[in-house]
Amino acid sequence: MPFRLYLVLALALFSVSSTSLVIRHLAVVPPVVMAFWRMFTASGMLWGYSAVRPAGKLNRKNTFHIILAGLFLGGHFACFFAGVGLTTIANATLLGNVAPVFTVLMERIQGKAWNLSIILGLLLSLTGAVIIQNADLTDPGNTSGNWLALLSSFFMALAWIQAKRIRKNTNTIVYSRHLFLIAAGTIFIVVLLMGDSLFDFEREHLPWFLFLGLVPSILGHNLLNYAVRFISSTAVASVVLGEPVLASLFGFIIFQETMPSASLIGGPLILFGVYYILKNQSVK
Repeated sequence: MPFRLYLVLALALFSVSSTSLVIRHLAVVPPVVMAFWRMFTASGMLWGYSAVRPAGKLNRKNTFHIILAGLFLGGHFACFFAGVGLTTIANATLLGNVAPVFTVLMERIQGKAWNLSIILGLLLSLTGAVIIQNADLTDPGNTSGNWLALLSSFFMALAWIQAKRIRKNTNTIVYSRHLFLIAAGTIFIVVLLMGDSLFDFEREHLPWFLFLGLVPSILGHNLLNYAVRFISSTAVASVVLGEPVLASLFGFIIFQETMPSASLIGGPLILFGVYYILKNQSVK
C-alpha cells in the first residue's frame, strides 16, 4: 500500500479519536444533539467549500445508495454518542469500532473470498482490545452503553459497504457533503423522537460543535471516505480499531480515567493487527 495512504489513514485515526473526549467534556449536552450538530456543521463546511471550488454533482444512479449510507451513518452516530454517556470512553470506542467484523461477514455473504491476512489482523486487534477491556466489558453498569456502542458498529459497517460502491465513481467531497447532510437529517428525527431540543446547549459549546464537524468528521471520516476508493471497506473500517488506544490515552491525560496495566500488552497488539491488515492490503 502506498505510503501516502498510510499518512491519510494515520491522520484519520488521530482525528476520529478526539470524538469521545469532546462528548465527555460536553456531558451536559444531550448526546444525540451533539451528534446532529457534528454532522450538520461538517456538511455545511463541505457545501460551503463546494460553492467556492465546485467538485461536481452526485451521479443519480448513486442516489438510493447514498441515502442508505446517510441513514446508516446517522444511526451509527446516534447510538455511539448515546453509548459514550452510559459506559467508559474505552468501552465505547472499542465496541463502537468493531465495524470490520461486520463488514468482513457482509463481504463474505456477497460472495467475496476470505482474506486470511485481514482475518488474522482482525483477530490480533480484537484480542488486544479484549485484553485491555475485559473487566469493564463485563461490568453490569456498562451494559446498556456497551450494547448501544456495538449497535453503532453494525450501522457503520452498513455505511461502509454502501460507501465502497458509491466511491467508485464519486468525488470524495461530493460523497461526504451528501452523506453528512443525510446523516444529520436522520439524527434530527431521532432527536425529535427522544423529545430533546436541538438548541439544548450553551453559547460556549458552539466552538466544540465546529471542532466535531471539522476534526473527527472532515479530517477523520472524510479521509476514510477518500481511502475506501482504493482499499476494501473492511480495511478502512479496521483503521479505527486503533481508536481505543488513543482515546484511552487521551482519557487518562485529560479526565484521569484509569488506564489498565493490560494496555501495555493489548495496545501494541491492536496497532500491530491494524498495521498487518493494511500491509497486506491490495490497492485498487
